[in-house]
Amino acid sequence: MRPKPKHWQPEYGAWFQDAGIVAAYPNRPPYPPETCTILTGLLAADVPRAVLDVGCGTGDLARRLAPLVERVDAVDLSAGMIARGQGLPGGDDPRIRWIRAAAEDAPLAPPYALITAGESIHWMQWDALMPRLAAALAPGGALAIVERDWEGPPALWARLLPLFARYSANKDFQPSDVIAELESRGLFRKTGERRAGPAPWRPTVDEYIACRHSQNGFSRERMARGEAEAFDAAVREALRETIEIGAVTERDGRLELAVTAMVVWGEPLVPEI
Repeated sequence: MRPKPKHWQPEYGAWFQDAGIVAAYPNRPPYPPETCTILTGLLAADVPRAVLDVGCGTGDLARRLAPLVERVDAVDLSAGMIARGQGLPGGDDPRIRWIRAAAEDAPLAPPYALITAGESIHWMQWDALMPRLAAALAPGGALAIVERDWEGPPALWARLLPLFARYSANKDFQPSDVIAELESRGLFRKTGERRAGPAPWRPTVDEYIACRHSQNGFSRERMARGEAEAFDAAVREALRETIEIGAVTERDGRLELAVTAMVVWGEPLVPEI
């Protein structure tokens, strides 16, 4: 099987254990409320309502799904992410079983009526992971891959793109479609998709900048000396410019932005040898 795109290799995924990314992660916008409605609608019938959330991070999905199901097994390699998630609202829900492990070899308790992967599956070793997920799913269950979009209006995005190219520590980054990459390798069969949102997101400028440091390429620990401060100043200026031209609204010290989520679901497949 051909390798994954270089910018999704394990050495980059390991950066999510960095203390700076862990600290910044709660600044990400919540998934739109209907995301959980979509996900619970995918639960397999006639089996316990158990969910496996792979690459759970701070539990942005797991903590919201837990009150709606019988159990969530929330798996992440980063001890820091799990510790942070346990301290966030809903993180102490007894229906969540936090598991510090790689999804490829975590101790699972199948069958699962649903498996979720929120902004995470691109970091995993697909040839090892997908057969495990296929075996762990209950009949009629689905793997749901969820991605958030908080990029803002085109005028802001146009200003941010060159900053990302200049300052990102992940110099191998190339735009890629994880669903297309999985399907092209015979590892996933898409059966549906649905967009959630938009939902309001009102961060302060500082919270918005912190959110950017929750992303792989902007780990403060990985950016060159002085680059994080320069990046922050440049993003701050981009926001100022878009506010000035009316493309972004700032009210009561908060930006008026929005977040959407795309839920794509289907079957994890065992690759042909």
